[in-house]
Amino acid sequence: MSTVILTKWGNSVGIRIPAIIMKEAHLIPGEELEISTDEKGVLTLIPLKNQHAGWLEKFNAIADSDNEALCLDISNDFDTEEWTW
Repeated sequence: MSTVILTKWGNSVGIRIPAIIMKEAHLIPGEELEISTDEKGVLTLIPLKNQHAGWLEKFNAIADSDNEALCLDISNDFDTEEWTW
């Protein structure tokens, strides 16, 4: 968890997102985010990028190839965070 400071920016207020959070969230500068809040005031930021971008190309490359090592390059959050052995 990081602490940030709300900073006046024109008629709006902004925050700076620490580099480690950007890395952990797989965000890049200039990326568009949806922001919302719940009844307790908890803010949620959701990237608007397509989470499955590039999967079709990778699948087709594997299907067209005899190289099973290509399968190792496909990862997702479920594999890294939810799956237990």
